[in-house]
Amino acid sequence: YSLSSHEKADPDGVETRFICRFKPNGEETLSRFNLNYDYVAFRKNHKQLFTKEGRWDIKSLHTSQLLFMCPVPEHLQEQVRDGSSVINDFATLFLDIIPIRTPPRYGPPNVFLPPRYSEFITDNKTEVFNAEDEWGENHILPIIENSGRWENIPICKPSWMTYVEQEPTRPETKEEVSHRLISCVWASAGYATRGERFGIYDGHRRLREWLHHAFLTGFDHVYVYDNSGANSNETSLQMVTDDFPGKVTRIVWPSRVCNNNKNFADSPGERSSQYAAESSCRLRFGPHTEWIGQFDIDEYFVPMDNYNTVPQLLDTLEKEGKKIISFGSWRAWPRKNLITEPVPINDYSICDSREPCFHLTIPENQTILQTYNCDRQKGQQKEKKMPAEKQFYRPDYVKLHFVHYSTVTALTLMNKQETIDFGQQWRRNVHADPLSRFGNEVTEGTMLHTKAIATQDTSGWQRACKGDNRMMCRIGNPFKEGEDDLGETSDEEGWIYNCYVNRKIEDFYVPSLEKSMKISN
Repeated sequence: YSLSSHEKADPDGVETRFICRFKPNGEETLSRFNLNYDYVAFRKNHKQLFTKEGRWDIKSLHTSQLLFMCPVPEHLQEQVRDGSSVINDFATLFLDIIPIRTPPRYGPPNVFLPPRYSEFITDNKTEVFNAEDEWGENHILPIIENSGRWENIPICKPSWMTYVEQEPTRPETKEEVSHRLISCVWASAGYATRGERFGIYDGHRRLREWLHHAFLTGFDHVYVYDNSGANSNETSLQMVTDDFPGKVTRIVWPSRVCNNNKNFADSPGERSSQYAAESSCRLRFGPHTEWIGQFDIDEYFVPMDNYNTVPQLLDTLEKEGKKIISFGSWRAWPRKNLITEPVPINDYSICDSREPCFHLTIPENQTILQTYNCDRQKGQQKEKKMPAEKQFYRPDYVKLHFVHYSTVTALTLMNKQETIDFGQQWRRNVHADPLSRFGNEVTEGTMLHTKAIATQDTSGWQRACKGDNRMMCRIGNPFKEGEDDLGETSDEEGWIYNCYVNRKIEDFYVPSLEKSMKISN
């Protein structure tokens, strides 16, 4: 192989980065990117895709994962497709991935675009990347034996066969997809909060309740990427997922995060394991479904008004021609009358404070959903939104999803003429996708974020919850209906009112959830 310009490259070598060698016969193909990262950065008006300093590169959500595929040689495709290359659970085909090494390109992202996007190459001739000037006309790559590489990656059965009990047939067309709505969940039996401040070990309970709620609201199937093995080999979520045969698929996912630093550290937390799990689920199981709902197990989506299930809302979106809908996230507080009576702890090593704290627990006969049904904003329509949201989206339209956002869509990747042919107005800079919108939290649905309260975060609750404005009270004391209109700010014990009960959750979803889980108060 030799490096060349786009114009002189072979068709399969115009956009590639890796040589894919299939073994044992040694046949080679060239990798293909799932999306053109340079063009996406250009559409998002980024001045550079990567910088020499590197500090701000990790803030670009669309570069959070390097996605590419290795085309299977034609004569091997049927073996890979039907799983016959795996015999008695042992792979007989393997893959080597050899990076094509070149110096990194800094500068504007539109200096070396392929022919599909050639109209957008910069007019600044001093910035244009000239392959022959940079690499010469005869830059031959080292032979594979002399190249660094990942070797002997086993080629397993396709996902629709690996999880045959849940996915009995391989979808060929949209009409044949197995599901209307699935969810991809990255979860663990236990985890540490950012900065390794506190351990949370309620994963089993939370997942079980969340799954019951998900199926009550219309999800067909949930894929649980079990990250427990990243923290311990002694536990997993299997005891929960096994309780939902045919409805839940567990994928063992022990990959660790790059780091768990606090958000505002010099090197902020990077949940690489979560990002990769999400892309894995979308790429492996997205072809089996029409919609994906992207939530964590502490986030309960609640259909509102005349909607009682999510598919009813999806019907509305499909009539509108929308591909993505977002809902804002705002942490709710656990209600003081539904949690276990606090036992004060006076230990700085535990509380991280001179103030007393307590271990917040929820009685086993009480649902997490009801306990946290205490929204901090009046009415379901959130006037303020945390810098996070969650979405339902079409996996055939979204090409890269990052936890909260559809960062790259089919429309993002279109050039000007393709956009016009698609029926959309061309705009060079991509902002909100025209086929997406925010949901109406009063008439369509709202999200209740039941994030666990770490022990350290209860420090000083006795003063904070009785009006000390220098501290935040994270224990919910809901306004009684009409009391906020009368100017009442606290109850007879002096506890400040700080949240509101969602009546549909309380009167409709909580009883349904208790019945499903066979909970009796």
